[in-house]
Amino acid sequence: MPRLSSLLSRLPEIKNARMATMGHVLWVCRQENCSSALHQTLLNYGGMQVMAEEDQSLWFFFTDDVFLALARLIIWGNFNALPACIELFPSRLQFDNKGRAGIDMDNSLQTQEMLVNERFEVFVHPKSREGKKGLPGIDFEPISSRQGMSPVDWAAIRVDSRMPYASTQAWFIVIHPLGSPLDKRFQSGWEGMFKRIDGILQTHKMKSIVHENFLMAAVDNLLMLRTFLRDYLQCAAKENLEQGDYWPCVCVAADRKNLNFNAELPKKIGLQWDNLMPNYPYISYRNAYLLGEGFIVKDLKYSGEQASMDSWCNVLLDDQGAGTDSIPLLMASRLTAGGRTSGESASGCFYCGIQSHRARECPTRSCMPGPPDLWEKLGAVDLDEINEGFRRIEGALSKSGNAGYGELLAGEDATALLTQAVLANTPLSQLRHVERYWLTRMHESEGGEQPQHDDSPCWKLLRTLLTATAENLPELEKRIAETILHHQRDSRLRMLQGFLQVEKNDLPRASNAFREAAGLTPIPAFQAWHEYLQARLWEESGHYSQAIEQYSQVLRVMPDWHDVLYRGIVCRVKMGFAEQTLDQIGKLVKEDPLWFNRFLTDPALERGQLQILTTLHEFWTKARQSAETEHVNINELEERLKRWFSPEHPAYMLMEKKLRALAALSGIKNYVAFLRVKEERKTLEAELNEKIRVEVEELREQYKNYLTVLQGIRDEASWFPFPGALREFSAEFNECAGIINRAYACDFNEAESFQTVRSAIPRMMKLLRSLKKRLKFLRMVRDGTLFGLIMAKTFIFLEIIGLAFCFIGVPAVVYFGDSLRLGWLQEILGENPWSVQKVLIAIVSITSIGFAALRSTLIFERRRGKLLEKAREQREKSQQERLERIRRQREMVDGQAKGEQTP
Repeated sequence: MPRLSSLLSRLPEIKNARMATMGHVLWVCRQENCSSALHQTLLNYGGMQVMAEEDQSLWFFFTDDVFLALARLIIWGNFNALPACIELFPSRLQFDNKGRAGIDMDNSLQTQEMLVNERFEVFVHPKSREGKKGLPGIDFEPISSRQGMSPVDWAAIRVDSRMPYASTQAWFIVIHPLGSPLDKRFQSGWEGMFKRIDGILQTHKMKSIVHENFLMAAVDNLLMLRTFLRDYLQCAAKENLEQGDYWPCVCVAADRKNLNFNAELPKKIGLQWDNLMPNYPYISYRNAYLLGEGFIVKDLKYSGEQASMDSWCNVLLDDQGAGTDSIPLLMASRLTAGGRTSGESASGCFYCGIQSHRARECPTRSCMPGPPDLWEKLGAVDLDEINEGFRRIEGALSKSGNAGYGELLAGEDATALLTQAVLANTPLSQLRHVERYWLTRMHESEGGEQPQHDDSPCWKLLRTLLTATAENLPELEKRIAETILHHQRDSRLRMLQGFLQVEKNDLPRASNAFREAAGLTPIPAFQAWHEYLQARLWEESGHYSQAIEQYSQVLRVMPDWHDVLYRGIVCRVKMGFAEQTLDQIGKLVKEDPLWFNRFLTDPALERGQLQILTTLHEFWTKARQSAETEHVNINELEERLKRWFSPEHPAYMLMEKKLRALAALSGIKNYVAFLRVKEERKTLEAELNEKIRVEVEELREQYKNYLTVLQGIRDEASWFPFPGALREFSAEFNECAGIINRAYACDFNEAESFQTVRSAIPRMMKLLRSLKKRLKFLRMVRDGTLFGLIMAKTFIFLEIIGLAFCFIGVPAVVYFGDSLRLGWLQEILGENPWSVQKVLIAIVSITSIGFAALRSTLIFERRRGKLLEKAREQREKSQQERLERIRRQREMVDGQAKGEQTP
């Protein structure tokens, strides 16, 4: 059984409605075998299907044509099976900022259930019947409600089958080609395009008239409107036309209401035709939603005011890509020309280009220039924040008027940055930049000594102009004229005169002043600047062709001034020829991605915004896909960082902070941010690789140092006389050697091996400290033993010689002294030579000890070095022999393996 609450639960909850209107709601309940005529009839009479399920649907009608549709269905159901039941009751249709539709109805109606019979039935709510008794051929009669329905006074519809019940809806189509009729390209292009459109009109047998390059046609029903707009959009698609058959045209579909089908129709509609976007038809929201499936409704801009269902929007085919494949950005209406009526001037502010104020009230006169990296900073702002920024700008300007700029610029959020960017699209024509350009002569300063003011009175007059009020302008004009008489060759005074005339809105005199200034200056950059200012005057006065020609002349002199190229693009877009600029836009964005946001946020591009957003979407999609890929790469870098370094490592803390910032940047929906993610990810990857390389090299050097220290310890301990006392020392030494051997067996370029080797360093350092402490004792024992052995050897040698002399020499002197003529020695020995012998033995022993100690001290270092070197040579020799044995064993194994393989 169909339940209305099931449909309502699937509708979005509209908290802040952007648009709302009262109308009629149809709750259609049907059986599975219900004819499709039910759906088609409701669609043809202006029904908008809001939600549908298998056995029920919810429709909204803006007009009383709903009764005509029900009358036709009742007549058709009298002769054909139509198992359906319909409730008609009043309700409110709402749309949020995302274009989602919702129904606001009485709570008593939301819980209804409906049992569908085999015959067609209609139940009309009493509030829907109010004031409808005068409908031709339609009357109401009481009917009892069913179980599950709301307990109100429902009524059935009684119809006269002789009445036609034709829909009252009808429209006029007005098509206007862009450009001048005197242009040869216009004549050939419009001729081919007209033949295409006229073919559509002839096919559908639509009445049409042509007057002053306006083609007008009458549309009698909704089905014809759908068919014509679909055919027109396919015809207007440039890729579907042959070369020479395309020409951009503005198309408007307006309700007939009280309009007459005559030559005055374009004026009666009340649109400013020179500001409308070509190719995409303009239609009211009410009619756009009636077109149904196959069409996409596109908002023109964001407005802070409550929008009406009768407001204008664009429609396009959902297979053209411009709806789903365009950047979802809405410009604030207060920044564009959309609010002007057809009778107002098209000129805008000379300084900033915004058409809601004149140069006299421009906020750039009083606010400071934005930061030098303004566009880089805007590149880090999310698209949703940009849209929200435009909403805040709309709200501030709607509330405070031109004073709202000061409130917006005073903040430090994304809205303030966006406002600065909107005001920075025409830097070469803004009075606040003049002083800097005069000082630098149109060249960016590269540091060093800053240029100084000369003694010209232009500097004081410039400051006076910046702060002058409208009442002071006549007096200031007189002062400038008098100063020019005394400084006739100073082009800067003529330029100030031109800016003053701009603020007085006397554009012809301003142009003459800039032209005279260009003739007085010898600096080519200043000449080009003055010509650029003249082109800006042409542009803001609506003479776009002259402005484009002037910009082209400036660009030939200064080809690096991309701002001049940009203004030429803007002029073509203002003329309606946005398609001709798309290649230039793409080229500029490729050369410098910062231009992307400039095209995105410039209110002057309103007339071609949809085409430009569609073109930029191609760049956006590629950059976004690249950023999504880079997000995966960033995660891989984070994992790699964790594998290589511990959280306490300085490299980890530094890189982890940068990777977090890059991951946050990858989540920002901005073209410049997308590209920065790719560039910075490569930079961080290279930085991480370098840190890993440095850490690996440092680790290798560290282990080389450990090996050197361990070898020194081994050499020091290699000649130790008591091996049994080296058990603990040997155990620690072998553990150190094992750590070093395992380290050199690992691949340092693998994270796991690197971490394993690095984690062994604390243990290695602890063991080395312990070995060094033990080595001190070993060295003392070893050196003491060696010194004692050297001293003992010398002492024994000397003692033996001394004792031999004492035991042999003294008796020889005593017994053979006379024969050896040593009588004098006998007299010295006296009568007790053995006592003398004892004294001599003591003297010899003491002398041997002293001489042995002295000799050992002198030769100890040399002898110890020789012994250590000999031990080292023996160790290296044994190591070489061991390696040689291993090599021979491997050769034998390889030889045996080859012999087994040989057949």
